[in-house]
Amino acid sequence: MRIGIVGAGTAGLATAWLLSGSHEIVLMEERDTPGGDARTISAHTGGDTCPVDLGVHGVSDQFPLWSRLMRSAGFGPDDLLPVPASRTLLHHDQERPYLVSPHTPQADRDREVILGPPWEALKSLSLEATRWEDEELHGEMTVEEAANWPQPHEALREEVMHALPASVFGCTTHDVAHLSARGVGGFFAAPQPSILEAAPAQHLRGGTQRLALALVDQLRTTEVRLRARLHRLERHGDRFTMIETSGHTHVVDAVIFAIPAYAAAAALQSLGGSTRLRTVLGAFTYQTIDYAAHLDPFGMPEDRKHWSTTNVTVHNGWSETTTWYGPGHDTDVFVSQFTHRRSRPDRQIARTSFRTPLPTPAAHCARRRLEQCQGEGGLYFAGAYTRTLNSQESAVASAVDLARRLTHANDRMGQLTN
Repeated sequence: MRIGIVGAGTAGLATAWLLSGSHEIVLMEERDTPGGDARTISAHTGGDTCPVDLGVHGVSDQFPLWSRLMRSAGFGPDDLLPVPASRTLLHHDQERPYLVSPHTPQADRDREVILGPPWEALKSLSLEATRWEDEELHGEMTVEEAANWPQPHEALREEVMHALPASVFGCTTHDVAHLSARGVGGFFAAPQPSILEAAPAQHLRGGTQRLALALVDQLRTTEVRLRARLHRLERHGDRFTMIETSGHTHVVDAVIFAIPAYAAAAALQSLGGSTRLRTVLGAFTYQTIDYAAHLDPFGMPEDRKHWSTTNVTVHNGWSETTTWYGPGHDTDVFVSQFTHRRSRPDRQIARTSFRTPLPTPAAHCARRRLEQCQGEGGLYFAGAYTRTLNSQESAVASAVDLARRLTHANDRMGQLTN
């Protein structure tokens, strides 16, 4: 078959990587580089260069498909940099944070750890999220319906239990109550560290976009089209014609949309008979989050001894994060969300925006309906939004699902699934 794939983010690249060699692929990406939400820039500080990820920046060994894909692309343990997964929570109008979690016993020598009730509330979030996962709650059950917070922690709901999900999804702390408990829980179900234990995350040395570039290098029987935007999709008999804004055309037997739901719905407008699909895709809602990489300590606590890898500022019903690259990279480079903040970083080196899918009950219902439409008339959909948890692991899992539909078992499929 000749297959067109729209989008060269994780889902599109993983799908092309799995199918290449078995089918002829045309991979279209409207940006000038592959990677999707994996966007790496270089920050120059004091004569040194630090790779900074504006979007996806963590690699988790709890993501088996993602980890195997990295190994298959040629990355090993030496390519991973351990980073303490510490958190600071603070109010925008107060100098002293109300929570500073541990780094590691060694790194905490110059830090003041602040625990108390907020720390216990953070552990409650982890325990509840784990319960939601273990009990496999229905995706339409909301956080408000599912949560059973211990009474002493109820007063900290907005400041802790809702603040962290709000910073992930870009919604208000109030709106967290109406999100799907399963969609939220997957981000926080891993046990929180004890006071004396590290909770290391991992960064890919050189930035996460290295994986995208490595996958492109390994593609076979694939034409990669960068700066190629799908302008129109037409059906002619059993085949499709994909028309780029540049006028280039590609005739294919099937089309895989590895782009966000809203973008897929827009791309289908020109295709007759797509009303039902566009209605399903329209049920997924997204929140825009603005990011800036910067060199000044915008979004950080006043006192350096309270700095963590992740610093969450709660303000006026919003919760926004500043990530500090110091713990793993030994440099004062930061990446901040600033969508709703009154001020902006002074020493910005890059800015971008991402649209993040909200894990709503309506999205859960739409996901089930979209699964029933997969492959109908030769149209397929890949991406994290097609799964319960919005993660890189989900993006790869969606690629594996489509590859199973479209090809027989091959070596690459075996590398990811065996």
